[in-house]
Amino acid sequence: MWVRLRRRHFDSRPLAWQFAVVILLPALLVAAILHWGLRVAPELVGAVLATAGLSTVVSALLAHRVGRALRQLIAATRIVRRSTPLDDVNLPLQTCSAELQRASAGLRRLIEVWRRRQRELIAQTEILGRRLELRTHELSTLQDLSIGLASKTELHELVAEALGALEQTMAYTSASVWSRTARDEGGQVVLMGYRQNDDDAGPLPADDLTGMRLSRSNLQHYEHIEREGAAIVENRVRQSLLSWLWSWLSDDARTSGLYRGTKAWMAVPLKSRESVMGVLRVDHQEPDFFDAERVRLLTAVGSQTGLAMRHAQLLAQQKDQAVVAERNRIARDLHDAVSQTLFAANVIAGTLGRLASRLAGGDAGAAALQQQAEALERLNKGALSEMRLLMFELRPDALEHLPLAELLQYAIDALASRGTIEVSHRLAHEDRLPGTSRIHIYRIAQEALSNIGRHSGARHAVIEWIVPEHGTGGRLRIADDGHGFDPGASPPGHFGLSNMAERAAEIGATWNITSGPDEGTEIRLELP
Repeated sequence: MWVRLRRRHFDSRPLAWQFAVVILLPALLVAAILHWGLRVAPELVGAVLATAGLSTVVSALLAHRVGRALRQLIAATRIVRRSTPLDDVNLPLQTCSAELQRASAGLRRLIEVWRRRQRELIAQTEILGRRLELRTHELSTLQDLSIGLASKTELHELVAEALGALEQTMAYTSASVWSRTARDEGGQVVLMGYRQNDDDAGPLPADDLTGMRLSRSNLQHYEHIEREGAAIVENRVRQSLLSWLWSWLSDDARTSGLYRGTKAWMAVPLKSRESVMGVLRVDHQEPDFFDAERVRLLTAVGSQTGLAMRHAQLLAQQKDQAVVAERNRIARDLHDAVSQTLFAANVIAGTLGRLASRLAGGDAGAAALQQQAEALERLNKGALSEMRLLMFELRPDALEHLPLAELLQYAIDALASRGTIEVSHRLAHEDRLPGTSRIHIYRIAQEALSNIGRHSGARHAVIEWIVPEHGTGGRLRIADDGHGFDPGASPPGHFGLSNMAERAAEIGATWNITSGPDEGTEIRLELP
């Protein structure tokens, strides 16, 4: 009970009131004892009361001063508790007593600590906000990239889409995508697409570099990525003057200009599962540019691009298979219907010719019938030869398995069936050639015979295919006695001669054409 009364009527009062009660009550009690109990002189009782009153006033002033300082500290703590930015809180240093001075100094230090922590939290919040904004932008870009890649089916369009999306999220000096021209390891690595920063990369090349080969020095990196299926990060490119000079003198690839001045680069595989279909390389002029976040972003872009390239590849294969199936169907229909009909017509024309020759005698009508039957038989033979050639065109894989002499014979029969050109030939039955070389030689001969029939005006043509007794190779010779032409003045829009030269170069053959006005034409192909 006493404790409750003390807390209610004493502890809850101001400090000055507590000092007054503590001093005045004992003083009044002592004065009463002196006056009524001990019968002390009134002057002494007055002195005691005066001393007690003075002490009460001084104690009240001191208590008021201390209370004011405490109220300021309490107000400051309330401001600290309510205020979000602590920079506006200014706590005065209390000097009325050593205890209050230490208490206010400690509170000031506490506020400074909280201010520092608050600034650190604000800085971290800003950093996290920027990272969140960057991640959001990256995710949005990757989403747009995924949508864009899904709508593309052509490889160069996929590459352009990937480079465009990468340009929206990362600054770079140059970005390029490389891939092999063929799926096997023998295919050449060529540039599928590239982009450059005009400000950092220097002058752009005057010509488009797309389709050009990779330099020998960078080919090793490509083969390593293709073999290992893992990215390469080089944040500090170092090259001695001697090695740089040697690579500059020995490497003739124009694409090397994309990487001059590079201080850091990263190359990621464009793969689907274990199949690497290309490499994405990004270069920058700043060392240590590719940190963990940029590596993660490039890996994500490479992964999506690789999946899209694989999807486009499968679609292309599906289309090719559909085309092959349709060609096979048409070839079967031609063989079962048109070829059989032409064969029957040829047999009938031959029979009519033989019957007409027996009945001819001196009859002019029978002789004319014999000539027409022989012409019809010749036309049927030519149509059959052209039909066989057409079926081979519909099924290109069949060309690789037939001997070159048989293929040339079909082309010769088609030319001879015109009836205006006498064709003599000498064809070796064995060629010992790979399928690719056989097809190129056949195409060259086909183009030459077609030109003889359409443009030469010749009466006689010679076709020779000679194979050495030992070793590989061979020599193809096609000549005619037509009106000839100037090989150096090929009319615009006619690419027959250039196509023949390109085919010969692809198989490593020597190709030569000799012709002139009224001198005929001769084509020679030497295959080592």
